[in-house]
Amino acid sequence: MDFIASGIALYSERLTVALGFLTLASALATFATCRTCLSFLSRFGIKNPVDAKWYRPFYKLHGFYWWGFVMGLAFHLTAALMHTSWPKESDPDGRIHLLILEFGLASFVFIGAVLSSCRSLINLVSLFSERSPLVNQGFKKFYQYHSFYWLVLALAVAGHIASGYAHIGFWPQ
Repeated sequence: MDFIASGIALYSERLTVALGFLTLASALATFATCRTCLSFLSRFGIKNPVDAKWYRPFYKLHGFYWWGFVMGLAFHLTAALMHTSWPKESDPDGRIHLLILEFGLASFVFIGAVLSSCRSLINLVSLFSERSPLVNQGFKKFYQYHSFYWLVLALAVAGHIASGYAHIGFWPQ
């Protein structure tokens, strides 16, 4: 019976890691089509990639990448919580599981900040309201820090990935 339980645990850990890779890929696609990425590229002499014929169709799908990112994140979070639940002191890997979870929760908070200050969400809100949210001065200030939210999110994700790598390596064995 212990053999079956360890097999299921390994399977759920692999599923969590695979979903994490898919979530990371969709996060990179989301960032690559973000206004923050465009301004970042301009610092390296790449001017207005939206004018490039190959980039324009990719850029127009920014809102769809967000959907993939959020859905992948929901599945990754569900699989992770099914694998570890809330880390317990009796769990020999409890501390590292808690560290991974803490970085994951920090990432989740900053994903909310990035999404809330995203041009796609603002366009969506503008469809259903009479005025753009950018009319509000408080929201306009919040919106201006979009690049900063991406930076903090990148740091939190790096911590999440590094602690996960310290726990299992690249792929669970």
